[in-house]
Amino acid sequence: MSRLLEIANRKKVMVIISGISVTIHAVLSLVPYLMVYYIIQELSKPSINYQQAETYLLYAVYAAIISMIFYFLSGILSHIAAFDILAELRKFIAKKVGLLPMGYLSNKNSGALQKLLAEDVERIEHFIAHQIPDFIKGIALPLITISLLFAADWRLAAISFVPFALLLLLIPQMYSGKRNEQIKNYHQSLENMNAGIVEYIRAIPVMKVFGQSAETFEKFGVAVYRFQTFVNQWVKTSSPIYAVFMSFINNATLPVLALGLLLYFQGGLSLPTLFIFLLLGTGYIKPMLVLSNMSMQISLINRGVSQIDDLLAIAPLKESKTWQEPSNHGISFIDVSFAYTENNPVLRQVNFDVKPNSITAIVGPSGAGKSTIAQLLSRFWDCSMGNIYIGGIDIRSYPTEQLMQMVSYVFQDSFMFQQSLYDNIAMGMDKTQEEVEDAAKAAQIHDFIVSLPDGYQTLFGQSGIHLSGGEQQRFQLARAILKDAPILILDEATAFADPENEAKIQEAFSRLIQNKTVLIIAHRLSTITDVDQILVFDRGALSAQGTHTALLLQSKLYQRMWNAHTRAKEFIL
Repeated sequence: MSRLLEIANRKKVMVIISGISVTIHAVLSLVPYLMVYYIIQELSKPSINYQQAETYLLYAVYAAIISMIFYFLSGILSHIAAFDILAELRKFIAKKVGLLPMGYLSNKNSGALQKLLAEDVERIEHFIAHQIPDFIKGIALPLITISLLFAADWRLAAISFVPFALLLLLIPQMYSGKRNEQIKNYHQSLENMNAGIVEYIRAIPVMKVFGQSAETFEKFGVAVYRFQTFVNQWVKTSSPIYAVFMSFINNATLPVLALGLLLYFQGGLSLPTLFIFLLLGTGYIKPMLVLSNMSMQISLINRGVSQIDDLLAIAPLKESKTWQEPSNHGISFIDVSFAYTENNPVLRQVNFDVKPNSITAIVGPSGAGKSTIAQLLSRFWDCSMGNIYIGGIDIRSYPTEQLMQMVSYVFQDSFMFQQSLYDNIAMGMDKTQEEVEDAAKAAQIHDFIVSLPDGYQTLFGQSGIHLSGGEQQRFQLARAILKDAPILILDEATAFADPENEAKIQEAFSRLIQNKTVLIIAHRLSTITDVDQILVFDRGALSAQGTHTALLLQSKLYQRMWNAHTRAKEFIL
């Protein structure tokens, strides 16, 4: 509860005014009942003052209207504060995720992140918008009501307090340690189900090919049935004690009614007092239901808030704030070792240099560490041991913004945003329309874009067009050309291109790599025979390096790879 209020502190003034407004609403909501008490008193007199009774009635109407105005004001303020906090929190979390090592995102399933950014944050909004006002009202209304009742008749007030005392004993049983464990399991099963749903959607094309359905997709099916089983068990264990709780609330009037009628017929209680106790005598217990539901929601929220706090507590990659002035854009790896998990090294004592404005290719069997080299250079992770230098300066000494300005990365897997084709090239960079079009021309994608009815404003995605893998890769090249960074990393950028698109991509490469330090992660060896040097990796170690001609003579691994490549080309032909 304190952590949620701390989060709400970002809009403290609004939340406080909302709480004051709902308290005024709670006080004024009792006035009509009090006026009914006075009206009955007046009507019970031998000589009735109808004008006074009408005045009481007007007070009741005015109080009800003003009460609703304050309730409306409280709701408006709490919702404005909640949605402002919701937006700030989501932007803050998104920014935090962007600063974390890529290893965190790789080890975190997308279903868990989706739940964190969508459901868990949404629950916090609901708490601030609805449950903080309800909590204040649930505390203020019973206290004010009990004070009025004790002022009217202490005997009935005391007996009306008995159900409340019993509920105080019952409520802790509803939120025991076992319930907290159930809530933890609920969140875990929900995360697993979300992850299964995401994986199922991504796997639909493969599943259709093999005639599989949702029921036969094990991860999805097991997660859904496990969640269903857990919820059913939760309902079964919760229902009995919740039924007892509701029985206390719905039958709390009985003790007041019994004692009230006894006192009335004995002449020890007036009719107006009996009437007001029947109206309010146990009415203060009703907010207990709101507080009970709120407690359940807070228990659900608590797990999500803990996960948000865990995310916020993860230390981002340490970086310098001082911009550096490298002498050139050459690259050096000195004794670099790296492991994604302990006792499972991916790179071992790697040493090599890449001269400025040269082209270096990285080759090797699958799992040799080729992509890891590129990702370490971009500081997606920090190396476990050793140092990486650009222009003679350790990359950890560069601010992230400067490092990203120095490095362009063309990924093997293309990613397109559901925005216009223009925005997909510009990527938020401060570039003119002419510069964007020049980049598209250099990437051999301009003619395709202008052939579309809406040109560069054509939307990509569900409400727009879809592109082939080769076309998407040319958009990636256009981004890199537009960025014009001095260091370029190409991670098998022609992997999904057909022969026609590959020719266009190779033509774009010739424009892109001019006067740049280039690292190419290559599988098609015929595309790298003219590069300045080739680095051959095997099982995380640098096995050999040199030109294509030299490696054919010196490296048995490269010889095998080249022979396999040429045989594959002959087979295709």
